[in-house]
Amino acid sequence: MVRRPPEPAVWNPLKQSLSLSVWEKIELAIGCVTILPVRIILNIIVFFCVWVTMVLPMIGVKPREHLDPIRRFLVTHVTRRMIRVQLFVCGFLWIRYEGKRQSHRETPVNVMAPHCTPFDGFFTGGIVYGSPMICSGVMDSIFTRPIMMLTEAIPIAREAKARVKIGEEVLKFLKSPGKQTHLMAFPEGTCSSGRSMICFRRGAFAPGVAVQPIVLDYMKRPVLAAWTFDALNLLLAAAMHLSRFYTPLTIRFLDPYHPSEAEKADPTLYANNVQAVMARSLNMPHTQHSLDDGKLVYAALRLGMPSDVGSIETGVTKSALGLNTDELTEQLVRYSKFNSARNGDLTLQEMTSYLAWPIANHMERMFGLYDTGHHQKLTFRDFLFGLVDLSLAVPESSRLQSDALKLLQADGGVIDAAGVKALLSEAMSNVSDEEAEVLLSRWSSLCKLDAGSPFTADAFTTLLSGSPEYTALIHWTLRGLDSYPVNEEITADDEPDKRVHTAKE
Repeated sequence: MVRRPPEPAVWNPLKQSLSLSVWEKIELAIGCVTILPVRIILNIIVFFCVWVTMVLPMIGVKPREHLDPIRRFLVTHVTRRMIRVQLFVCGFLWIRYEGKRQSHRETPVNVMAPHCTPFDGFFTGGIVYGSPMICSGVMDSIFTRPIMMLTEAIPIAREAKARVKIGEEVLKFLKSPGKQTHLMAFPEGTCSSGRSMICFRRGAFAPGVAVQPIVLDYMKRPVLAAWTFDALNLLLAAAMHLSRFYTPLTIRFLDPYHPSEAEKADPTLYANNVQAVMARSLNMPHTQHSLDDGKLVYAALRLGMPSDVGSIETGVTKSALGLNTDELTEQLVRYSKFNSARNGDLTLQEMTSYLAWPIANHMERMFGLYDTGHHQKLTFRDFLFGLVDLSLAVPESSRLQSDALKLLQADGGVIDAAGVKALLSEAMSNVSDEEAEVLLSRWSSLCKLDAGSPFTADAFTTLLSGSPEYTALIHWTLRGLDSYPVNEEITADDEPDKRVHTAKE
Protein backbone atom coordinates (compact mmCIF):
# COMPACT_ATOMS: atom_id res chain seq x y z
CA MET A 1 0.00 0.00 0.00
CA VAL A 2 1.15 3.56 -0.69
CA ARG A 3 2.34 5.31 2.46
CA ARG A 4 -0.22 8.02 3.23
CA PRO A 5 1.06 11.39 4.49
CA PRO A 6 -0.46 12.97 7.61
CA GLU A 7 -3.34 15.38 7.22
CA PRO A 8 -2.34 19.07 6.88
CA ALA A 9 -2.47 21.44 9.84
CA VAL A 10 -5.02 23.58 7.98
CA TRP A 11 -7.26 21.56 5.68
CA ASN A 12 -8.16 24.30 3.20
CA PRO A 13 -6.10 27.51 3.41
CA LEU A 14 -7.50 28.52 -0.01
CA LYS A 15 -10.93 29.13 1.50
CA GLN A 16 -11.75 32.33 3.32
CA SER A 17 -13.33 31.50 6.66
CA LEU A 18 -14.50 34.65 8.43
CA SER A 19 -15.21 34.48 12.12
CA LEU A 20 -16.03 38.02 13.22
CA SER A 21 -16.59 39.12 16.80
CA VAL A 22 -19.62 41.19 17.78
CA TRP A 23 -17.44 44.31 17.93
CA GLU A 24 -16.07 43.67 14.43
CA LYS A 25 -19.59 43.31 13.04
CA ILE A 26 -20.63 46.59 14.70
CA GLU A 27 -17.46 48.22 13.32
CA LEU A 28 -18.32 47.14 9.76
CA ALA A 29 -21.96 48.20 10.12
CA ILE A 30 -20.94 51.72 11.21
CA GLY A 31 -18.09 51.96 8.72
CA CYS A 32 -20.17 51.01 5.66
CA VAL A 33 -22.37 54.12 6.07
CA THR A 34 -19.71 56.54 7.29
CA ILE A 35 -16.16 55.63 6.21
CA LEU A 36 -16.82 53.58 3.08
CA PRO A 37 -18.26 56.35 0.83
CA VAL A 38 -15.44 58.74 1.77
CA ARG A 39 -12.74 56.15 1.15
CA ILE A 40 -14.15 55.17 -2.24
CA ILE A 41 -13.98 58.78 -3.43
CA LEU A 42 -10.51 59.34 -1.97
CA ASN A 43 -9.21 56.09 -3.47
CA ILE A 44 -10.35 57.10 -6.95
CA ILE A 45 -8.65 60.49 -6.65
CA VAL A 46 -5.44 59.15 -5.13
CA PHE A 47 -5.20 56.23 -7.54
CA PHE A 48 -5.41 58.65 -10.48
CA CYS A 49 -2.59 60.71 -8.97
CA VAL A 50 -0.50 57.60 -8.31
CA TRP A 51 -1.08 56.36 -11.84
CA VAL A 52 0.01 59.70 -13.32
CA THR A 53 3.19 59.76 -11.23
CA MET A 54 3.96 56.26 -12.48
CA VAL A 55 3.24 56.93 -16.15
CA LEU A 56 5.27 60.12 -16.51
CA PRO A 57 8.66 58.65 -15.47
CA MET A 58 8.13 55.71 -17.85
CA ILE A 59 7.81 57.73 -21.06
CA GLY A 60 10.46 56.44 -23.44
CA VAL A 61 11.50 53.53 -21.20
CA LYS A 62 11.49 49.98 -22.59
CA PRO A 63 10.40 46.97 -20.51
CA ARG A 64 13.16 45.52 -18.27
CA GLU A 65 15.35 48.59 -18.93
CA HIS A 66 17.20 49.92 -15.87
CA LEU A 67 16.12 53.41 -14.79
CA ASP A 68 18.38 56.41 -15.06
CA PRO A 69 19.12 58.45 -11.88
CA ILE A 70 16.38 61.04 -12.47
CA ARG A 71 13.66 58.45 -13.00
CA ARG A 72 14.90 56.45 -10.02
CA PHE A 73 14.68 59.60 -7.89
CA LEU A 74 11.04 60.00 -8.93
CA VAL A 75 10.38 56.39 -7.96
CA THR A 76 12.05 56.49 -4.58
CA HIS A 77 10.90 59.93 -3.46
CA VAL A 78 7.59 60.63 -5.20
CA THR A 79 5.83 57.50 -6.37
CA ARG A 80 6.54 55.54 -3.19
CA ARG A 81 5.08 58.33 -1.06
CA MET A 82 2.00 58.46 -3.28
CA ILE A 83 1.55 54.72 -2.86
CA ARG A 84 1.80 55.14 0.91
CA VAL A 85 -1.02 57.71 0.69
CA GLN A 86 -3.04 55.18 -1.32
CA LEU A 87 -2.57 52.57 1.38
CA PHE A 88 -3.51 55.12 4.04
CA VAL A 89 -6.90 55.80 2.44
CA CYS A 90 -7.33 52.01 2.11
CA GLY A 91 -7.22 51.71 5.89
CA PHE A 92 -3.54 51.01 6.57
CA LEU A 93 -3.23 54.01 8.86
CA TRP A 94 -0.15 52.79 10.69
CA ILE A 95 2.41 50.39 9.30
CA ARG A 96 5.02 49.23 11.78
CA TYR A 97 8.47 48.06 10.76
CA GLU A 98 10.53 45.59 12.73
CA GLY A 99 14.07 44.46 12.02
CA LYS A 100 16.56 45.84 9.53
CA ARG A 101 16.54 45.44 5.79
CA GLN A 102 19.84 44.33 4.34
CA SER A 103 21.38 45.83 1.21
CA HIS A 104 20.77 44.20 -2.16
CA ARG A 105 24.41 43.22 -2.27
CA GLU A 106 24.19 41.14 0.92
CA THR A 107 20.75 39.62 0.24
CA PRO A 108 19.90 40.02 -3.47
CA VAL A 109 16.51 38.33 -3.00
CA ASN A 110 13.69 39.30 -0.61
CA VAL A 111 10.84 36.82 -0.09
CA MET A 112 7.54 37.99 1.41
CA ALA A 113 4.67 35.98 2.90
CA PRO A 114 1.86 35.34 3.50
CA HIS A 115 0.35 36.46 0.19
CA CYS A 116 -3.32 37.23 0.90
CA THR A 117 -4.65 40.45 -0.61
CA PRO A 118 -4.64 42.64 -3.73
CA PHE A 119 -2.72 45.22 -1.66
CA ASP A 120 0.40 43.03 -1.55
CA GLY A 121 1.60 44.47 -4.84
CA PHE A 122 1.59 47.94 -3.28
CA PHE A 123 3.81 46.66 -0.47
CA THR A 124 6.47 45.47 -2.93
CA GLY A 125 6.18 48.49 -5.22
CA GLY A 126 5.88 51.30 -2.75
CA ILE A 127 6.62 50.32 0.83
CA VAL A 128 9.30 47.63 0.58
CA TYR A 129 10.74 48.80 -2.71
CA GLY A 130 12.15 46.18 -5.07
CA SER A 131 11.72 44.49 -8.44
CA PRO A 132 8.88 41.97 -8.01
CA MET A 133 8.37 38.64 -9.72
CA ILE A 134 4.83 38.85 -11.10
CA CYS A 135 2.39 36.80 -13.14
CA SER A 136 2.94 37.75 -16.77
CA GLY A 137 -0.74 38.68 -17.20
CA VAL A 138 -0.32 41.64 -14.81
CA MET A 139 1.76 43.41 -17.47
CA ASP A 140 -1.22 43.43 -19.85
CA SER A 141 -3.31 45.88 -17.81
CA ILE A 142 -3.03 49.61 -18.50
CA PHE A 143 -3.47 50.24 -14.76
CA THR A 144 -0.76 47.92 -13.45
CA ARG A 145 1.73 48.00 -16.32
CA PRO A 146 3.30 51.39 -15.37
CA ILE A 147 4.14 50.40 -11.79
CA MET A 148 5.46 47.04 -12.97
CA MET A 149 7.76 48.73 -15.47
CA LEU A 150 8.71 51.35 -12.90
CA THR A 151 9.82 48.69 -10.46
CA GLU A 152 11.58 46.68 -13.21
CA ALA A 153 9.31 43.72 -12.53
CA ILE A 154 10.09 40.24 -13.87
CA PRO A 155 7.01 38.69 -15.56
CA ILE A 156 6.71 34.97 -14.87
CA ALA A 157 4.54 32.59 -16.90
CA ARG A 158 2.62 30.04 -14.83
CA GLU A 159 2.46 27.37 -17.53
CA ALA A 160 4.30 24.20 -16.56
CA LYS A 161 6.66 24.38 -19.55
CA ALA A 162 7.70 27.92 -18.65
CA ARG A 163 8.45 27.19 -15.00
CA VAL A 164 11.77 25.57 -15.77
CA LYS A 165 13.02 28.92 -17.09
CA ILE A 166 12.15 30.89 -13.95
CA GLY A 167 15.50 30.17 -12.30
CA GLU A 168 17.26 31.34 -15.46
CA GLU A 169 15.26 34.59 -15.46
CA VAL A 170 16.08 35.22 -11.80
CA LEU A 171 19.77 34.56 -12.34
CA LYS A 172 19.81 36.83 -15.39
CA PHE A 173 18.25 39.64 -13.33
CA LEU A 174 20.69 39.22 -10.45
CA LYS A 175 23.68 39.37 -12.80
CA SER A 176 22.43 42.27 -14.91
CA PRO A 177 24.69 45.36 -14.86
CA GLY A 178 23.27 48.46 -13.23
CA LYS A 179 20.94 46.54 -10.93
CA GLN A 180 20.31 48.56 -7.77
CA THR A 181 17.25 46.90 -6.26
CA HIS A 182 16.33 43.67 -4.51
CA LEU A 183 14.45 40.96 -6.33
CA MET A 184 11.08 40.72 -4.55
CA ALA A 185 9.04 37.52 -4.56
CA PHE A 186 5.91 36.13 -2.97
CA PRO A 187 7.12 32.53 -3.21
CA GLU A 188 3.68 31.06 -2.45
CA GLY A 189 2.79 31.97 -6.02
CA THR A 190 -0.87 32.56 -5.26
CA CYS A 191 -3.10 34.11 -2.61
CA SER A 192 -4.38 32.21 0.40
CA SER A 193 -6.71 33.03 3.26
CA GLY A 194 -3.80 33.92 5.52
CA ARG A 195 -4.58 31.12 8.00
CA SER A 196 -1.43 29.22 7.05
CA MET A 197 1.66 29.66 4.91
CA ILE A 198 1.30 27.53 1.80
CA CYS A 199 3.98 25.83 -0.30
CA PHE A 200 6.87 28.00 -1.50
CA ARG A 201 7.77 27.70 -5.16
CA ARG A 202 11.42 27.17 -5.93
CA GLY A 203 11.99 29.93 -8.54
CA ALA A 204 13.34 32.62 -6.19
CA PHE A 205 15.59 30.05 -4.51
CA ALA A 206 17.00 28.43 -7.67
CA PRO A 207 20.08 30.72 -7.91
CA GLY A 208 21.17 29.58 -4.43
CA VAL A 209 21.91 33.11 -3.16
CA ALA A 210 21.12 34.51 0.28
CA VAL A 211 17.56 35.73 0.87
CA GLN A 212 15.98 37.99 3.45
CA PRO A 213 12.56 36.80 4.59
CA ILE A 214 9.94 39.52 5.15
CA VAL A 215 6.67 38.63 6.86
CA LEU A 216 3.39 40.56 6.76
CA ASP A 217 1.73 40.39 10.17
CA TYR A 218 -1.93 41.44 10.33
CA MET A 219 -1.87 41.14 14.11
CA LYS A 220 -4.33 38.22 14.28
CA ARG A 221 -7.19 40.22 12.77
CA PRO A 222 -9.24 38.51 10.01
CA VAL A 223 -8.02 39.39 6.52
CA LEU A 224 -11.27 40.69 5.03
CA ALA A 225 -9.80 41.33 1.58
CA ALA A 226 -8.39 37.82 1.17
CA TRP A 227 -8.20 37.25 -2.58
CA THR A 228 -8.27 33.50 -2.84
CA PHE A 229 -10.06 30.72 -4.68
CA ASP A 230 -13.09 30.28 -2.41
CA ALA A 231 -13.73 33.69 -0.90
CA LEU A 232 -16.19 36.54 -0.90
CA ASN A 233 -16.87 38.40 -4.10
CA LEU A 234 -13.88 40.72 -4.60
CA LEU A 235 -16.01 43.88 -4.62
CA LEU A 236 -17.79 42.82 -1.42
CA ALA A 237 -14.49 41.91 0.22
CA ALA A 238 -13.02 45.30 -0.78
CA ALA A 239 -16.09 47.09 0.58
CA MET A 240 -15.78 45.25 3.90
CA HIS A 241 -12.08 46.08 4.09
CA LEU A 242 -12.68 49.78 3.42
CA SER A 243 -15.47 49.82 6.02
CA ARG A 244 -13.10 48.75 8.76
CA PHE A 245 -11.83 51.67 10.85
CA TYR A 246 -8.22 50.63 10.27
CA THR A 247 -6.22 47.55 9.35
CA PRO A 248 -3.13 46.90 11.48
CA LEU A 249 -0.01 45.73 9.69
CA THR A 250 3.54 45.02 10.80
CA ILE A 251 6.23 44.43 8.18
CA ARG A 252 8.92 42.35 9.85
CA PHE A 253 12.38 41.94 8.35
CA LEU A 254 13.86 38.65 9.54
CA ASP A 255 17.55 37.81 9.67
CA PRO A 256 19.14 36.95 6.31
CA TYR A 257 19.01 33.28 5.42
CA HIS A 258 22.22 31.91 3.92
CA PRO A 259 21.70 28.54 2.24
CA SER A 260 23.80 25.50 3.01
CA GLU A 261 25.48 23.51 0.25
CA ALA A 262 22.60 21.01 0.36
CA GLU A 263 20.06 23.83 -0.03
CA LYS A 264 22.00 25.36 -2.93
CA ALA A 265 21.87 22.00 -4.68
CA ASP A 266 18.16 21.49 -3.92
CA PRO A 267 16.01 24.65 -4.33
CA THR A 268 12.93 22.78 -3.05
CA LEU A 269 14.67 22.00 0.24
CA TYR A 270 15.85 25.62 0.41
CA ALA A 271 12.30 26.91 -0.17
CA ASN A 272 10.76 24.55 2.41
CA ASN A 273 13.27 25.55 5.09
CA VAL A 274 12.70 29.27 4.53
CA GLN A 275 8.94 28.66 4.60
CA ALA A 276 9.28 26.98 8.00
CA VAL A 277 11.33 29.89 9.39
CA MET A 278 8.80 32.48 8.20
CA ALA A 279 5.80 30.53 9.46
CA ARG A 280 7.45 30.06 12.84
CA SER A 281 8.02 33.81 13.15
CA LEU A 282 4.25 34.35 12.85
CA ASN A 283 3.38 31.32 14.98
CA MET A 284 1.47 30.10 11.94
CA PRO A 285 1.18 26.56 10.51
CA HIS A 286 2.67 25.84 7.10
CA THR A 287 1.38 23.35 4.55
CA GLN A 288 2.18 22.02 1.08
CA HIS A 289 -0.92 23.47 -0.59
CA SER A 290 -0.17 25.30 -3.82
CA LEU A 291 -1.61 26.89 -6.94
CA ASP A 292 -2.45 23.38 -8.17
CA ASP A 293 -4.74 22.98 -5.16
CA GLY A 294 -6.44 26.18 -6.31
CA LYS A 295 -7.11 24.60 -9.69
CA LEU A 296 -8.68 21.58 -7.99
CA VAL A 297 -10.70 23.87 -5.71
CA TYR A 298 -12.10 25.63 -8.78
CA ALA A 299 -12.85 22.27 -10.38
CA ALA A 300 -14.67 21.07 -7.23
CA LEU A 301 -16.79 24.23 -7.11
CA ARG A 302 -17.69 23.81 -10.80
CA LEU A 303 -18.78 20.23 -10.06
CA GLY A 304 -21.10 21.46 -7.31
CA MET A 305 -18.91 20.17 -4.48
CA PRO A 306 -17.43 22.00 -1.47
CA SER A 307 -14.06 23.61 -2.13
CA ASP A 308 -12.55 21.50 0.68
CA VAL A 309 -12.83 18.48 -1.62
CA GLY A 310 -10.16 19.83 -3.97
CA SER A 311 -7.75 20.95 -1.24
CA ILE A 312 -5.50 17.89 -0.95
CA GLU A 313 -1.98 19.33 -0.53
CA THR A 314 -0.93 18.61 -4.10
CA GLY A 315 2.71 19.22 -3.19
CA VAL A 316 2.60 16.04 -1.09
CA THR A 317 0.00 14.07 -3.05
CA LYS A 318 1.62 14.41 -6.47
CA SER A 319 5.01 13.23 -5.25
CA ALA A 320 3.48 10.31 -3.32
CA LEU A 321 1.25 9.08 -6.15
CA GLY A 322 3.15 10.07 -9.27
CA LEU A 323 0.14 11.92 -10.73
CA ASN A 324 0.15 15.30 -12.45
CA THR A 325 -2.45 18.04 -12.07
CA ASP A 326 -4.44 17.02 -15.14
CA GLU A 327 -4.68 13.44 -13.88
CA LEU A 328 -5.78 14.67 -10.46
CA THR A 329 -8.50 16.77 -12.10
CA GLU A 330 -9.72 13.73 -14.08
CA GLN A 331 -9.88 11.73 -10.87
CA LEU A 332 -11.83 14.53 -9.18
CA VAL A 333 -14.46 14.36 -11.94
CA ARG A 334 -14.60 10.60 -11.47
CA TYR A 335 -14.87 10.96 -7.69
CA SER A 336 -17.83 13.32 -8.12
CA LYS A 337 -19.66 10.59 -10.06
CA PHE A 338 -19.08 8.09 -7.26
CA ASN A 339 -20.12 10.67 -4.65
CA SER A 340 -23.72 11.24 -5.76
CA ALA A 341 -24.42 13.55 -2.79
CA ARG A 342 -21.53 15.80 -3.98
CA ASN A 343 -20.59 16.52 -0.35
CA GLY A 344 -17.03 15.18 -0.34
CA ASP A 345 -17.89 12.23 1.90
CA LEU A 346 -18.11 9.12 -0.29
CA THR A 347 -19.90 6.28 1.47
CA LEU A 348 -19.96 2.52 0.94
CA GLN A 349 -23.56 2.76 -0.27
CA GLU A 350 -22.61 5.36 -2.91
CA MET A 351 -19.66 3.30 -4.13
CA THR A 352 -21.83 0.17 -4.34
CA SER A 353 -24.54 2.06 -6.21
CA TYR A 354 -22.10 3.53 -8.73
CA LEU A 355 -20.37 0.23 -9.48
CA ALA A 356 -23.70 -1.70 -9.35
CA TRP A 357 -21.85 -4.69 -7.88
CA PRO A 358 -24.27 -6.91 -5.94
CA ILE A 359 -21.75 -8.93 -3.88
CA ALA A 360 -21.69 -7.13 -0.52
CA ASN A 361 -18.53 -8.63 0.99
CA HIS A 362 -16.53 -7.66 -2.10
CA MET A 363 -17.65 -4.04 -1.79
CA GLU A 364 -16.91 -3.99 1.94
CA ARG A 365 -13.41 -5.32 1.27
CA MET A 366 -12.79 -2.69 -1.42
CA PHE A 367 -14.12 0.16 0.69
CA GLY A 368 -11.88 -0.95 3.54
CA LEU A 369 -8.82 -0.64 1.30
CA TYR A 370 -9.70 3.00 0.65
CA ASP A 371 -10.86 3.77 4.20
CA THR A 372 -7.67 2.99 6.11
CA GLY A 373 -8.69 5.42 8.85
CA HIS A 374 -12.01 3.60 9.44
CA HIS A 375 -14.02 6.82 9.10
CA GLN A 376 -16.84 5.12 7.15
CA LYS A 377 -16.46 7.78 4.46
CA LEU A 378 -13.86 8.69 1.86
CA THR A 379 -12.48 12.12 1.11
CA PHE A 380 -11.07 12.77 -2.35
CA ARG A 381 -7.61 12.28 -0.86
CA ASP A 382 -8.61 8.84 0.51
CA PHE A 383 -10.09 7.99 -2.87
CA LEU A 384 -6.84 8.83 -4.68
CA PHE A 385 -4.60 6.81 -2.39
CA GLY A 386 -7.03 3.88 -2.37
CA LEU A 387 -7.24 3.90 -6.14
CA VAL A 388 -3.46 3.87 -6.50
CA ASP A 389 -3.28 1.02 -3.97
CA LEU A 390 -5.60 -0.97 -6.22
CA SER A 391 -3.68 -0.01 -9.36
CA LEU A 392 -0.35 -1.11 -7.87
CA ALA A 393 -1.74 -4.35 -6.48
CA VAL A 394 -3.79 -5.47 -9.52
CA PRO A 395 -2.09 -8.52 -11.04
CA GLU A 396 -1.58 -8.99 -14.77
CA SER A 397 -5.09 -9.18 -16.14
CA SER A 398 -4.73 -11.10 -19.43
CA ARG A 399 -5.36 -14.46 -17.74
CA LEU A 400 -8.12 -12.91 -15.65
CA GLN A 401 -9.84 -11.51 -18.74
CA SER A 402 -9.60 -14.86 -20.50
CA ASP A 403 -11.16 -16.74 -17.58
CA ALA A 404 -13.90 -14.12 -17.15
CA LEU A 405 -14.79 -14.13 -20.85
CA LYS A 406 -15.27 -17.90 -20.81
CA LEU A 407 -18.14 -17.33 -18.39
CA LEU A 408 -19.44 -14.09 -19.89
CA GLN A 409 -19.60 -14.75 -23.62
CA ALA A 410 -22.69 -16.09 -25.32
CA ASP A 411 -23.08 -17.02 -28.97
CA GLY A 412 -21.35 -14.63 -31.37
CA GLY A 413 -19.06 -13.22 -28.71
CA VAL A 414 -21.72 -10.93 -27.28
CA ILE A 415 -21.91 -10.56 -23.51
CA ASP A 416 -25.46 -10.63 -22.20
CA ALA A 417 -27.15 -10.61 -18.80
CA ALA A 418 -27.03 -14.42 -18.62
CA GLY A 419 -23.25 -14.33 -18.97
CA VAL A 420 -22.94 -11.66 -16.28
CA LYS A 421 -25.11 -13.79 -14.00
CA ALA A 422 -22.89 -16.80 -14.68
CA LEU A 423 -19.81 -14.76 -13.70
CA LEU A 424 -21.37 -13.44 -10.48
CA SER A 425 -22.58 -16.91 -9.57
CA GLU A 426 -18.96 -17.96 -9.09
CA ALA A 427 -19.02 -16.02 -5.80
CA MET A 428 -22.73 -15.58 -5.05
CA SER A 429 -25.37 -18.26 -5.40
CA ASN A 430 -28.55 -16.18 -5.44
CA VAL A 431 -27.84 -13.61 -8.17
CA SER A 432 -31.06 -12.26 -9.67
CA ASP A 433 -31.63 -11.50 -13.34
CA GLU A 434 -32.29 -7.87 -12.43
CA GLU A 435 -28.92 -7.49 -10.67
CA ALA A 436 -27.13 -8.93 -13.69
CA GLU A 437 -28.98 -6.62 -16.07
CA VAL A 438 -28.20 -3.55 -13.93
CA LEU A 439 -24.49 -4.42 -13.85
CA LEU A 440 -24.39 -4.98 -17.62
CA SER A 441 -26.14 -1.65 -18.15
CA ARG A 442 -23.53 0.06 -15.95
CA TRP A 443 -20.72 -1.48 -17.96
CA SER A 444 -22.28 -0.30 -21.20
CA SER A 445 -22.68 3.19 -19.75
CA LEU A 446 -19.03 3.36 -18.62
CA CYS A 447 -17.89 2.27 -22.08
CA LYS A 448 -20.20 4.87 -23.63
CA LEU A 449 -22.04 2.41 -25.82
CA ASP A 450 -25.16 3.56 -27.62
CA ALA A 451 -28.51 2.30 -26.33
CA GLY A 452 -29.18 -1.16 -27.76
CA SER A 453 -25.55 -1.70 -28.81
CA PRO A 454 -24.18 -5.14 -27.86
CA PHE A 455 -21.57 -5.38 -25.12
CA THR A 456 -18.65 -7.27 -26.66
CA ALA A 457 -15.42 -8.84 -25.49
CA ASP A 458 -13.51 -5.79 -26.74
CA ALA A 459 -15.72 -3.52 -24.63
CA PHE A 460 -15.08 -5.74 -21.60
CA THR A 461 -11.31 -5.54 -22.17
CA THR A 462 -11.54 -1.75 -22.39
CA LEU A 463 -13.57 -1.69 -19.18
CA LEU A 464 -10.99 -3.68 -17.22
CA SER A 465 -8.03 -1.72 -18.58
CA GLY A 466 -9.61 1.50 -17.34
CA SER A 467 -11.08 0.35 -14.04
CA PRO A 468 -8.95 -1.02 -11.18
CA GLU A 469 -12.19 -1.46 -9.22
CA TYR A 470 -13.76 -3.93 -11.63
CA THR A 471 -10.45 -5.73 -12.14
CA ALA A 472 -10.24 -6.28 -8.39
CA LEU A 473 -13.91 -7.29 -8.05
CA ILE A 474 -13.71 -9.83 -10.87
CA HIS A 475 -10.42 -11.16 -9.48
CA TRP A 476 -12.10 -11.74 -6.12
CA THR A 477 -15.04 -13.37 -7.88
CA LEU A 478 -12.86 -15.88 -9.72
CA ARG A 479 -9.97 -16.34 -7.28
CA GLY A 480 -11.46 -15.56 -3.88
CA LEU A 481 -10.94 -12.67 -1.48
CA ASP A 482 -7.78 -14.08 0.07
CA SER A 483 -5.91 -14.16 -3.25
CA TYR A 484 -5.58 -10.40 -3.65
CA PRO A 485 -2.23 -9.02 -2.34
CA VAL A 486 -2.85 -5.58 -0.84
CA ASN A 487 -1.17 -5.41 2.54
CA GLU A 488 2.46 -4.78 1.60
CA GLU A 489 3.42 -1.14 2.02
CA ILE A 490 4.98 0.39 -1.08
CA THR A 491 5.66 3.82 -2.48
CA ALA A 492 5.10 5.28 -5.92
CA ASP A 493 8.85 5.11 -6.51
CA ASP A 494 8.73 1.33 -6.26
CA GLU A 495 6.61 1.21 -9.41
CA PRO A 496 7.62 4.31 -11.39
CA ASP A 497 5.76 3.28 -14.55
CA LYS A 498 2.49 2.40 -12.83
CA ARG A 499 -0.23 5.02 -13.02
CA VAL A 500 -3.95 5.14 -12.33
CA HIS A 501 -5.81 4.40 -15.55
CA THR A 502 -9.52 5.09 -15.67
CA ALA A 503 -12.20 4.64 -18.24
CA LYS A 504 -12.93 7.75 -20.29
CA GLU A 505 -16.26 8.91 -18.95
